[in-house]
Amino acid sequence: MSHIKRVKVFSDQLEIGMFVSDLDRSWSETSFLLQGFTLEDQEDVASVKEQCDFVYVDFPNESLYKKFRARSTVSPTLKKKYEQEINSSDLHDEIGPAAKTFKKSKQVIKSVLDRVMLGEDFEIAAVKEQVKDCVQSIIRNESAMLMMTLIKNKDEYTAEHCLNVGILSIAFARYLGLEEQQLEDIGVAGMLHDVGKVMVPTAILNKPGKLSDEEMATMRSHAQKGYEILLKKRDALPSTVDVAFTHHERLNGEGYPRGLYDHQISTFSRLVSIVDTFDAITSDRCYDQSRAIMDAYKVLMSCRDTHYDGKMVTKFIEWRGIYPPGSIVEMENGEVGIVTATNPRYKLRPKVLLILDENKKHRRRERLIDMSKLDLDASAHTYRIIKAVPNRAFGIDLQEFVDKGLKIAAV
Repeated sequence: MSHIKRVKVFSDQLEIGMFVSDLDRSWSETSFLLQGFTLEDQEDVASVKEQCDFVYVDFPNESLYKKFRARSTVSPTLKKKYEQEINSSDLHDEIGPAAKTFKKSKQVIKSVLDRVMLGEDFEIAAVKEQVKDCVQSIIRNESAMLMMTLIKNKDEYTAEHCLNVGILSIAFARYLGLEEQQLEDIGVAGMLHDVGKVMVPTAILNKPGKLSDEEMATMRSHAQKGYEILLKKRDALPSTVDVAFTHHERLNGEGYPRGLYDHQISTFSRLVSIVDTFDAITSDRCYDQSRAIMDAYKVLMSCRDTHYDGKMVTKFIEWRGIYPPGSIVEMENGEVGIVTATNPRYKLRPKVLLILDENKKHRRRERLIDMSKLDLDASAHTYRIIKAVPNRAFGIDLQEFVDKGLKIAAV
């Protein structure tokens, strides 16, 4: 992947995660010990602002550079140009390829889990190959692949959860600025993070009620088992083994299996633990129904800096948004639709494909509205979303619309 190097950035435009490669003055005139460093937190940003009017930033890829330009440029024409180039592949163009990649990836993950359960050997190379395809789909248009993670199947929870965590980890890591090879590495780690769960007895794994202390200990053993399984694989990266072992550790030492503290937990494990929790809460499980995205955010926020990396949680919510593409939403007037695109400037005003009428009893003539342009309903009122609901609510199955490419039905 090509880097975009030495981009002049004014100090008031600096953001956490940027790599400062040079300054507007000699390094010896500043308090910085390193010649070239990443802005790790707001204190780093403030320190640069105090000492420099502008700096030079290296961007790891063109996509992040364009996102920065879309946020920072004053010219409306240039802003629109960069915003259009961020997702060069249209959602409708990518939804088909993404669905095929998702389906094949799930088959690979299921095969791996089945082999592990039977005590047979498996190939990590097959997982790596599928991760490469997922990364490329996400680079072309992440909304298409992320939409696949919203189509839940309770009977295939473990395989789907592993795949979803891998995909979400790739896309979130890309948002944080990781390079393509790192995206592939964290994708593999995410997809294999729960490989040890197939060694947990089904009766415990699928128990609808509360687990006993003994059953909970058995359930928690999946992290140790996953570590042992992957440690035997010569082509398993250290990060893959580490994530399987560490994704249930918590910053305050209250996690398992080793009770590690914040400084002992890797960046990949911190990221995957957030994604793992998010996908679990928003999925149907034997012991809990799926909950709304906002509920998942509340859990993550309530545990930030104790269980989860606080800065990473904030970034995750900033990235995923309130109504990501694929969300089924109910309007104030009662109509129901599917979010097809978000608006980076107006996060509460996405594009929505309206499906059900005000009474939710009949399919209406499908209409695509852009809420940022204040489209009006039949009563001449502007549309406003009141809540997001899980897939299949009101009889709307996201899979149906993915299968037809989310195209608007004929009149």
